[in-house]
Amino acid sequence: MTSTKNKITKLRKNILKYEYFYHTLNQSIISDAEYDYLLNQLYNLELKNKKLITSDSPTQKVGSGLLKNFKKIKHFFPMLSLENTFDINGYLNFEKRIKKSISINELISFCCELKLDGIAISIIYEEGVFVRAATRGDGFQGENITANARMIESIPLQLKGIDIPKRLEVRGEVFMLKSNFIKLNEKYKNNKQKYFSNPRNAAAGSLRHIDPKITAERKLIFSCYGCYFFTETNEELNTHYKRLMKCVSWGLPVKKEIIICSSYVEVKEFYKKFEKKRNFLDFDIDGIVIKVNSIELQKKLGCNTKSPRWAIAFKFFSSEKITLLNDVKFQVGRTGVITPVAYFNPVYISGVMIRKASLHNKYEIERLNLHVNDSVIICRSGDVIPKLLSVVKNIRCKNAKKITFPEFCPVCNTKLLENTDEKLIRCHSGLTCDAQKKKALYHFFSKKSLYVKGLGPKIINELIKKRFVKNPIDFFYLKDLDFIKLKNVGKKKSLKIINSIIQCKKTTLKCFIYALGIPGVGEIVSQKISNYFLKLDKLMNADVLELNSIDGIGKVIANNIFNYFYTVSNRKMINELITKAGIYWDDQELQKSNIKKTLFLNKKIVLTGVFNSFSRTKLKRILINLGANVLHNISQKTDILIYGKNFGSKFFRAKNLKIRIMNEEELKHLIQIK
Repeated sequence: MTSTKNKITKLRKNILKYEYFYHTLNQSIISDAEYDYLLNQLYNLELKNKKLITSDSPTQKVGSGLLKNFKKIKHFFPMLSLENTFDINGYLNFEKRIKKSISINELISFCCELKLDGIAISIIYEEGVFVRAATRGDGFQGENITANARMIESIPLQLKGIDIPKRLEVRGEVFMLKSNFIKLNEKYKNNKQKYFSNPRNAAAGSLRHIDPKITAERKLIFSCYGCYFFTETNEELNTHYKRLMKCVSWGLPVKKEIIICSSYVEVKEFYKKFEKKRNFLDFDIDGIVIKVNSIELQKKLGCNTKSPRWAIAFKFFSSEKITLLNDVKFQVGRTGVITPVAYFNPVYISGVMIRKASLHNKYEIERLNLHVNDSVIICRSGDVIPKLLSVVKNIRCKNAKKITFPEFCPVCNTKLLENTDEKLIRCHSGLTCDAQKKKALYHFFSKKSLYVKGLGPKIINELIKKRFVKNPIDFFYLKDLDFIKLKNVGKKKSLKIINSIIQCKKTTLKCFIYALGIPGVGEIVSQKISNYFLKLDKLMNADVLELNSIDGIGKVIANNIFNYFYTVSNRKMINELITKAGIYWDDQELQKSNIKKTLFLNKKIVLTGVFNSFSRTKLKRILINLGANVLHNISQKTDILIYGKNFGSKFFRAKNLKIRIMNEEELKHLIQIK
């Protein structure tokens, strides 16, 4: 109870400080998102400990802005995010990929629109009547904002005109005009209330307000950018542009700034035009969106797990600020990669306070000719990632000190080596470097590796400090008394960790390879090499050419794998983990699964529905073990759709694309599961 009370007191103190700066001094020292997160934490803690609620708590203020959780809605079609580019070369690469998918003589056109800086929502109409609305959420399910969306005047509750589909999904952006945003903030300032940092935050807060009447007062605007038909009835609506114009005829608002382009020159001109005009518009845009106009070609191109292959966002650089560079620190990652990070006087950009930015590698430092005490230009690349753009050299001060990349590891003082292929500089001392040791040991016992429940970063760091462990082998010799000596670890918890360490000894070859933390070897590469070699000794003795011959493993990763197993200390550690610590896996089982790979090997598989015999996670693991690539979304390149009961729209999409469809019983027969 005492620790909870202290946590509540600390949260209240910080929130009240932020409110003082925000309302009294007109300074935002944290973002709205951080403020809401802290306030929500405090609210949840007080909800569980009602005796600790006091009248002066920020949660007890009228109009504190606390939001109740909205119910979740599953999208009929995934609401994916767009691939981004920030220069014309990125767009040209996108166009090149599109042209590879069509015949040489086929003409291709693109529909270019403004990328509104708002909140994406989905609206469902049944028989032309508005029935529900949802936010994007995680792309597969969003928040039910039906009551609030009804309050937006530009969203018609009843569509008009003819040829309205029985069921229609309309997607678009909800945003606030800059002029209305200024009026809203003036009203809040006059009433000495918390105001919003930018129109997008204001729109987001208004759309998700607990009281729909407040949403109605905030003058939000909706603009449609696309629609989905559940049954393709009208063959004339065969382009994205025609569909948008049809939406206009049904009474849906669509921004008039749309053009059809047939060359990159036209796309570039459209981009340049609105890059210049963006500050003079009454609404925020952060780029343009370029979509393949042909619906047939869109379907052919399909989607990957994150974004449609037929669209790209060509984004503007966000607003820039000048600030003073205080220092550059060099961080050591889990695999020894040295990453320089710039620290500067805090600047407020696009509603967020920024204090640091990654410089990626030594070449970026050399390009910028960076000095401590330089005046530097900072932006948020794509309005998201902090980026140090350039140095204002004409105001460089006399005491500016040139930044040089270190020759030795900043943590363990080992000589650093450069990999020219990867353009990375690494510390190769491995577990003898404390920075790598902490991250590598946590990785070794993480969920996708040799999972030990309860063995988190804090406990691992303390074990290292007390010199109880220095490599993975040491964990298998720990006793419950060792854990009891740590902070906040009692006998019960220590026994649970010890039991979990014992259980983790039985693993799979894939998990063991992944646990080793070889640079570039993630979950999928681990599976590929375990499927190929079957036995660890064969993998350990493989040469670079053989590793490089495996599908999906390039020269860099092949060299990383070879170098890892070529290192004597690594081979010694692996030998001790197996012979002394007792880590093992079933080679026979792996060989059996390898025999059954004929159908699923290298196949792109999508799952839909609920399965009786196994969970989705278990089924995914079985298929990966059989050599399959399990994806989230259906596309032209999908090989097999496996469905259970209560399947969704993926089933019908697979049928339309003539993809092989397999039910649960057929799958069980093929993989011999009863």
